[in-house]
Amino acid sequence: MNTRFGEQGIIGLAIAYLVALSWSISNISYDIWGVFIVLPPLALLGIFGVRRMFSGELQPIAKIMYLGLAAKFAGACAKYFVSFDTYGGFTDAEEYHIYARAAASKVWGGQANISTVLPGGTGTHFMERFTSFLYTLIGSSKLAGYFVFAWMAFWGIAFFVKAGCIAIPRLAQRRYAVLCVLAPSIVYWPSSIGKEALMMFALGIGTYGIARLLARSGFFQPLVLVLVGLGLAGLVRPHMAAIWLAALLPTLLMTLFRGRQGRDQGRSAVADRFVLLVIIGLAAVALVAVGSATVRYLHPSSDEKASGNTITAILKETTRRTSKAGSNFTPPAINGPTDWAKASVRTLLRPLLIEANGVGQLLSALELTAFILLCMACYRRVLNVPRLLLTNPFVVFAIGAIFLVGLAYSSFGNLGVLTRQKSLILPLMMLIPCVPVRSYKRDPERTADVAQNNSTSPSVRPQLDSGGIPASLTARQARTGPPWGNGAKPAVGRG
Repeated sequence: MNTRFGEQGIIGLAIAYLVALSWSISNISYDIWGVFIVLPPLALLGIFGVRRMFSGELQPIAKIMYLGLAAKFAGACAKYFVSFDTYGGFTDAEEYHIYARAAASKVWGGQANISTVLPGGTGTHFMERFTSFLYTLIGSSKLAGYFVFAWMAFWGIAFFVKAGCIAIPRLAQRRYAVLCVLAPSIVYWPSSIGKEALMMFALGIGTYGIARLLARSGFFQPLVLVLVGLGLAGLVRPHMAAIWLAALLPTLLMTLFRGRQGRDQGRSAVADRFVLLVIIGLAAVALVAVGSATVRYLHPSSDEKASGNTITAILKETTRRTSKAGSNFTPPAINGPTDWAKASVRTLLRPLLIEANGVGQLLSALELTAFILLCMACYRRVLNVPRLLLTNPFVVFAIGAIFLVGLAYSSFGNLGVLTRQKSLILPLMMLIPCVPVRSYKRDPERTADVAQNNSTSPSVRPQLDSGGIPASLTARQARTGPPWGNGAKPAVGRG
């Protein structure tokens, strides 16, 4: 009966789809009805991909991710109509669309070959070529382009969620997934043709590779994921790739001295650390290279050396450009390293309700207020973050990336620009109220040993004090020595 009902439901959806497609072709423009061509394959790939990605112990999260996929498509619709109805098309997405439509038309008309639309360059030029290549494959429908970019951003979010689940034991996984897929800024901003969606996709892949590198055995596959993710991020926004690499280096150093979680016990510790040293060296070289690319990207007139004057000029120019439009504010003053923490936190916690000016800023302020209230309600988890900084390398990476992003964005002078670009770091910020609560439970075997030691008879106690092994001790205690406590001394030098 259920199978028959499911078949009837699928047939009904197929008929409704065909009716909607036929009506749309006759009544609305291709910019909108083109989405009906790409929506079915995107939805099917999303459903099957989520089912495969979140299986086994993570299967309960799959339903949340299905909801997140639907929310991302809804966010793409909302972003489209706001961009072209409210703002009249005066957006970066419109500029990318015009360039890509012309380039794709030349390819399909035989006036240019496919090499003219292959992605290349950095920054805006890379986005123009990437969008042109996409339009060559799916057609030049604006809403379809929005859905494809939103779909890529969804996969970036899925990689963030998977990374947190595998790298932080006892994470509040369902809460973290809900926060990542339903946070308004994550749903709305990275859902259009533009850099935010592609950056969310790239950073998600890179973060997932970092999580696997820290939490599992093997180096090659995680390293490939890191290279692909941060390499793509470096082509779109080199400074974000530099921030991820800068946060990764201390994490790798911590892992080098503490060992990776879940490391293959059969692998030589020396070989394991040697490979980590090689990765640290590669990461340092990559950071220098990406840093030079970042300077050229943000300050093209300068040389490749990131001198103090160049960095100051970049920060001043960023403040000037982001303060042109409305919603501008005065960024926090930074006079030295002692101001870094305050400036980073203040930047990440903007806009507050008292700073909101307009409906859009008010919604962002309400979202931020809800996040602060959630952290207050989960204060035990938040208070456990400092301890996790000493025990969990992925938490070190996440907090380092959050701090560096806040510091980098502290020169922004526009709330709209800040809110839009801050959406890329929100998946890591959402980890803070989801980290595990500190556990004070004792190991059951140790507790049993201590209980047995407490019940030791007076006749056995002198033998324990003298370092002997009474016959009444268990075989496990004879191998490892008597447990500590109540006068029992550890066996020193016992093999």
